Amino acid sequence: MQGLLQQLSPEILSAMQNMTTSLLAGGAIFTALALVPGVACNPGKPWWRNRGLATDGCFLALNAILATYLSTAVAIALALTLTLFLPAVEIIRLLQGNGLFARFPLAAQCALYLAISDFLLYWIHRGFHRKILWPFHAIHHASEDVDWTSGYRMHPINLALSAHLVPLLMLYLGIPLEVIILLAPLDTAVGYFVHSNLNWTLGPLRYVIATPVFHRWHHTRSNQGGAANFAPTFAIWDVLFGTFFMPAGALPARYGIDDQAFPPRFTRQLIYPFEELLRLIGLRKRLPPVEGSTL
Repeated sequence: MQGLLQQLSPEILSAMQNMTTSLLAGGAIFTALALVPGVACNPGKPWWRNRGLATDGCFLALNAILATYLSTAVAIALALTLTLFLPAVEIIRLLQGNGLFARFPLAAQCALYLAISDFLLYWIHRGFHRKILWPFHAIHHASEDVDWTSGYRMHPINLALSAHLVPLLMLYLGIPLEVIILLAPLDTAVGYFVHSNLNWTLGPLRYVIATPVFHRWHHTRSNQGGAANFAPTFAIWDVLFGTFFMPAGALPARYGIDDQAFPPRFTRQLIYPFEELLRLIGLRKRLPPVEGSTL
């Protein structure tokens, strides 16, 4: 098991490093698109004027540094959890490429990965909107100006239980690591697309594919669209499970969370979820937010 983990980590890290060019290209593309007259969802609010831009950058840097360690930690935790249900030999066999979908053609494996991983992420996302996990996800929703950089504002625990966990689950199902690495740039592009400042709805395809307007409604307050539109890529999950929200002829305008005591500083946001968990079980009182520096 240790040997397999040591093999996976460098490949995952290498994939992330190879995505640097696509990340820069994606930022340039969606920046340019938002500057086209009549295309911006919220005109006059380019990403470089984002009130939380520095915080987005801090989370980007932190999560890039932690990426390999988070993936390894999640892989170990998942493997240990599976030993409660499967013998270690069977777990190793699955990781060696003998899962349910291992013998499927490459195209079928890609399609299955896209559909099943998005389905899992839909339900995980809904879980992060529940009381216990919400403090970790609130960091992402605290952005008052949503643009492609907002996708980087994620607490490491949020990433560990979603973006790092789901690909590992897919490995156990027999989806090769090569397929996951192949589709990784698509995941990045989708993250850019849905957070971008565009007024695109894609017409009838809005019920199938997550669009910028679809996801921007999700970033509004909970009594508007913040309790809907959970799918990362395929809006069809929200349609099927009754969480789809895109009012005709309307565009989202205000973003953020309802908690007025949410800390504005990056360092406080890192510990905020743990403070909230302690508060929920009665071991800590809420501290007032500290004004001033982003850090």
